[in-house]
Amino acid sequence: MIIIIFTIIQIILCDFDESMRWGTYKPQLLHAVTQRNMKTFNPITGALMYADHIGTDDRSLVYKIPDLNTEQVKINPVHHNGKDFNVQLISDPNTKSIIQTTFIKFPMESKVNFVDEIKTLVIEKPLQLFYVLTIEQFNQFNLETRTFQVNVTNDGIRVSTYNEDETRMEHFFITITVNDRDYQYNCTDEKISNLTIRTLFNDYIFNYDPRPTLMQAIFSNSTNTNNSNLVAIEFRAQPGDNVIIQVTQTDKYIPDYGFDNLQQLSDSLAAINKFNFKKVFGTDNKCAYSSFNNLMAGLLFTYGNLSCVINKDTCTAFKPMLSHTPSRFGFPRPFLWDEGFHNMIACKMNPDICLQSLEDWINTMSIDGWIPREQPRSEELRSYIPWLKEDPRESNPPTFFFNFEYLIDNHPQYKERIGRIYLKLFSWYNNWFRTQAIFDEKGKFSGYLKWWGPDEDSNLGSGLDDWPRTDGSKVSKYNIDAQSWGYFFTYHMVKLARIYDIGVVNNLEERMQLILNKMNSDMLDPNDLIYKDILYYPNTDDQVFYSPHRGYVNLFPLGLGLIDKQRVDIIQQYINFMRGNTMWTQFGIRSLETNSTEFRKKSNYWTGPIWVNIQFLVLRALRLNYWEIDGVQQFYQDLRHNMIETICSQYETRGYFYEHYNQNLDGLGQGNRPFNGWTSLITLIIAEKY
Repeated sequence: MIIIIFTIIQIILCDFDESMRWGTYKPQLLHAVTQRNMKTFNPITGALMYADHIGTDDRSLVYKIPDLNTEQVKINPVHHNGKDFNVQLISDPNTKSIIQTTFIKFPMESKVNFVDEIKTLVIEKPLQLFYVLTIEQFNQFNLETRTFQVNVTNDGIRVSTYNEDETRMEHFFITITVNDRDYQYNCTDEKISNLTIRTLFNDYIFNYDPRPTLMQAIFSNSTNTNNSNLVAIEFRAQPGDNVIIQVTQTDKYIPDYGFDNLQQLSDSLAAINKFNFKKVFGTDNKCAYSSFNNLMAGLLFTYGNLSCVINKDTCTAFKPMLSHTPSRFGFPRPFLWDEGFHNMIACKMNPDICLQSLEDWINTMSIDGWIPREQPRSEELRSYIPWLKEDPRESNPPTFFFNFEYLIDNHPQYKERIGRIYLKLFSWYNNWFRTQAIFDEKGKFSGYLKWWGPDEDSNLGSGLDDWPRTDGSKVSKYNIDAQSWGYFFTYHMVKLARIYDIGVVNNLEERMQLILNKMNSDMLDPNDLIYKDILYYPNTDDQVFYSPHRGYVNLFPLGLGLIDKQRVDIIQQYINFMRGNTMWTQFGIRSLETNSTEFRKKSNYWTGPIWVNIQFLVLRALRLNYWEIDGVQQFYQDLRHNMIETICSQYETRGYFYEHYNQNLDGLGQGNRPFNGWTSLITLIIAEKY
């Protein structure tokens, strides 16, 4: 059985923040180090693979990718600051091995750009370790002609090639130690040597999930060539061996290489990482720290185009993007409203990465202001979900404005950069309203909003995919969550316009008030004082109905702080609603009431399970907006306690943060894992940094 760990190293030369040149920007692979390539987008890829002992006769098809749908293989980012340091543990009971990976990036003036170390902590059976370097072809418009040069000396293995400009050489120095002794690299007798080096040329593109293809290439092709774009280094380890493989990358020739004190340096950086975390978040809570590390481990850099229902300019154009991902192996691609939640954490620790992510997202906007809600911008990312096509009629909640507000309020040095994308933000705002707002027969905005969806009961754009929007033959006329996000969007555009475009403030304020007035007059059910979706019978406007379904959708007026503080009766009724047996559990708040006809129906995705992001919004609003209202503080403390206990206890016992949690008695984590996305909001909940 073969397990593959990829390290992606992209070679670039362009004008951008040099501190972000190297990073672990390929989270969909078990281990990755990537250099953001803003020039040719053709990466040099370094791959670490490990496998059970294989016989020497036929290796052509003897491999197996780890089954990440089980919880057997544990991937734990022990430390990760999102920039220049991370340590990860990979525990595999099938190969009876534990491998530690350590990535350290050095300052620009250093001789070395980074060192990537793979260390075996446990080997209980014979284990094959592979390190593979290959020059990939990501950019179909810029065919790659570079090849590798390999030189083996007594000091180690040097693999070199030109950079993408072919102006200087890039070197990868590889050293191996076994049980604290340097390996003798020049031993050529394969009967006694544990090391084999293969060089070959492959003409296929690696970015279609390269792992099985790469293994086939290595084991089925035994031809060595001097014009290689793939170098495979294989080391055969025995039980009890302590093997360390170090890959040092530099664009300078250095005769001596290898770090004897890397563990000491790593320990020092780990202490600094923990210190900085506590300084920012005010806590050294283990669960909060682990959650943050998981989020940082999900940071991705990608480049390419999109598959869309209608091939708009943003679909056909090849564009770069730096973004966090919801789940490294379940959703290894950028999601719009998820990223707003991700950045609520990232902005506090790494505001530069946060703003770069926001800029990249905004720069994927089409000429008419549409931002696709999912962006798998490469064939590799699309291979996880080949049927996905983005639809320009579909929008997503504009959560990015949590981030813009934080950056402007806390980092005024970024006001100028944000100002440079203000017009694009206004274009996004206009497109969002064109597609989600309701207009009268004269084309005037009615004050109401409704999510567009491919059918009446499917709302991927809302973010709450299968939450019920119909009742029998009655369908949605207006959606309370769309109404709430429409107010939120307009409110934040007003704040930006006061800085960058004062002339439009009055019109935006009028629209904002209209949305709020319609919400209060027509969407608040007087029978229970809960804001609701409005339904009607198709082809008739004679009568409207409040939706009978209650759950997360109804919480947005509260969670976004839209309810007037003077309406104590509404706030307290919301507390009673969430506290009721149909919504409340000891693990958190259900996404849909148990007495709904749709409870746990459809995909049982947003129709019952407990999700972190919506409850985070509730906790945030209660703490920031409604703290002095009777009953709020006790409810806040109870809900916060339940969320922390549920998420952190599952992490402690099972080793993962999960997509959502079971509402039925046990609170077990469910769905994709590791869910390094908005479940990481538990960091802010623990720290009470809203």
